[in-house]
Amino acid sequence: MKNKKIHPVILSGGSGTRLWPESRLSFPKQFLKINSKYTLIQETLLRIKNKNLFHPPILICNDEHRFLIAEQLRELGIKPKLIILEPIAKNTGPAVAIASFIVKEIEENGKIIILPSDHKINEKNKFQNAIKQSAKICEENKIITFGIEPNEPDTNFGYIKKGKIIDSKNKIFVADKFEEKPSLNKAKEYLKNKKFLWNSGIFFCKAKTMLNEISIYDKKTFTNSINAIKKANKDLDFLRLSKKYFSKTNAKPIDIAVLEKSKEVALKVFKVGWYDVGSWPSIYNLSKKKGGNVLKGSVKTMNVENSLIHSQNQQVMVIEQKNLVVISTKDALLIMPNNKSTNIKRSIENLSKTNKETILFHPKVYRPWGSFDVLLTKKNYQVKKLIINPQQKISLQKHLYRSENWIVVQGRAKITKNNKNYILTKNQSISIPKKTIHRVENIGKDPVIIIEVQSGEKLLEGDIIRLEDIYNRD
Repeated sequence: MKNKKIHPVILSGGSGTRLWPESRLSFPKQFLKINSKYTLIQETLLRIKNKNLFHPPILICNDEHRFLIAEQLRELGIKPKLIILEPIAKNTGPAVAIASFIVKEIEENGKIIILPSDHKINEKNKFQNAIKQSAKICEENKIITFGIEPNEPDTNFGYIKKGKIIDSKNKIFVADKFEEKPSLNKAKEYLKNKKFLWNSGIFFCKAKTMLNEISIYDKKTFTNSINAIKKANKDLDFLRLSKKYFSKTNAKPIDIAVLEKSKEVALKVFKVGWYDVGSWPSIYNLSKKKGGNVLKGSVKTMNVENSLIHSQNQQVMVIEQKNLVVISTKDALLIMPNNKSTNIKRSIENLSKTNKETILFHPKVYRPWGSFDVLLTKKNYQVKKLIINPQQKISLQKHLYRSENWIVVQGRAKITKNNKNYILTKNQSISIPKKTIHRVENIGKDPVIIIEVQSGEKLLEGDIIRLEDIYNRD
């Protein structure tokens, strides 16, 4: 490999709606722990923890998730090369273009490997060896994509057809044809054909090779990505892309925008213990079973078969059922067939039209200053538990539609209320009428815990007017 290390680029912009209600737009599936003590994004980071093979990672994420990403890195003790913030969701095409430009600036002939943040790959050594085996083809200015041999007809994946063989020893082929998510009959044909592989969404190439193909097949994204970087702002440890130019890029996957048109794509068979974790039925298939079921939390069953049942807090009882998925969280309940063909995505889209908050927000919401849990929600009032980390503070803000009452149950808090400051400790409280300028700051060494009771005509997270914020949020 000519002693050239690879720049890993981790894409963390997905929403993970097929794992609702545990996965939400504010807390998507890459932040979930699935049969592991690590989250999916942490597993991805650990997979590339090899100083002889990889440079420090570059991460691209939604602006909303930036402090979640930073915390995931901090827990592992990993210092990234860069965290790039997308101002709006634009799919993988623009993200790959941005990363390729940045790597080329760092190293003219630098190699990149594009990695989704939500994959399950059990064999780290085989994963790294597959990349090494592809290095020679990469040097020949090819884009290597990695394909998984299908074990069932699956309509949730894109497929890539193997063309003529390039490297028989390392099982590398010409990528003959890209096929988007097929019908079930087509997927059955592909399984019998043996020439079609699942598209893993992992790509390995020189940054300049990828840029050359983008400049040919998606010039609009190419041009606007350059400008989005040129007009970007450094914000704490993050690079905030220009919204003006990034919004002008094409919102397409890199596969559709570029790779399926390119003549420079190779396909490597990828046998690395890869598993789909894109749906509850796929997690059922991946998990260890007891009596044919996967149970987690306070769950009791009687005569239940082939089912996945999770409960985060309440007692769940299931009787005389087969092939069922039940996911119970603090604020939502999902019941569906244990079948990968069930279209949960369409149901979530319909729900979002009438109850957008449930789709957007997890009961536990992370913020740069700490987190909050929604304990109770009724028509005109809501109860939350706020945790403010030591030496952190919320923004100086006001609300137009709601009033708040705070009771400190732990720690030492400095409360700003209009032009006055108050020091509150355990069992002390304060009232914040609507339109009052306010802030809470943790001035102690331990977390401050506050029970917040909101009341008003509208109880929306969007009802915040920030006047000052140390985290530079809008």
